[in-house]
Amino acid sequence: MNEHLHADGSTVKAITDLVAAGDVIKEIDNTRHLVIPEGYQHIEVTKAVEAAAPTPMRKKGTVQLAAVDSFTKYLTDHGLADNCYIYADPDSRTLTGVLNDHMTGDDTAGWRDHRAVYTAEYTREFALWMKHDGQQMEQEQFAMFLEDNIADVVEPSGETLMQVALTLQAKTEVAFKSHRRLDNGQVQFGYSENMTSNAGADGQLEIPREFKLGLRVFKNAPDAYKIKARLKYRLTSQKLKFWYELDRPVNVVEDAFKAYVSAAQESGFTVLMGKP
Repeated sequence: MNEHLHADGSTVKAITDLVAAGDVIKEIDNTRHLVIPEGYQHIEVTKAVEAAAPTPMRKKGTVQLAAVDSFTKYLTDHGLADNCYIYADPDSRTLTGVLNDHMTGDDTAGWRDHRAVYTAEYTREFALWMKHDGQQMEQEQFAMFLEDNIADVVEPSGETLMQVALTLQAKTEVAFKSHRRLDNGQVQFGYSENMTSNAGADGQLEIPREFKLGLRVFKNAPDAYKIKARLKYRLTSQKLKFWYELDRPVNVVEDAFKAYVSAAQESGFTVLMGKP
């Protein structure tokens, strides 16, 4: 027995409308629209279809690399020279590789959503000296800071500056009365051991006006930089406050970051200065 599908005029019209809608895509101001007949619902199924597939339709996502050689290795494994740019940003100390960038040589656009990022991180030592740059400290606090970080001082010798730190700790109860700069590059402070009597013993304390640090700027970097620090002080109410000012540390950071830019250029991909 044969069964026949009986369709009235409304059913035929609905089928005709759906077929027509599927065949007609309207373009308005460079945007594309599919017209759905009234009474029907449009459902986006792209993500569901892709989720059910054994592999994604294309590569995307952002990976964070902890070493510059890992960064260039990832680009070499996944990128092509004609649609992969590396963006070097000295301000954020980042290298960003866009592996599906716009194609070079024609007007083909890329999705620009598959990226590899390397961020040059400060060493603990450099970050610490940067953090306290320009911060005034009480005499004993400054002495303890020097003592804790004396290994980073290269000029004058660590022993010399350690003696300064120990002397500052020992003279916290004295009254400082004067200060003057010496020809040997140091500052001499005059003090009195007794704050309430003129019979107290007087003394002098000499400290350097500047010192140099030997620091690696970035983690895993092979080279250290010499960074000059100017020692500053303030004498108020017979008490001393100290601080230091690093000499143009931003220039040192920029110079150290150039090594990573050079490594990126050696990877064979085009390096652009800026942000993607």
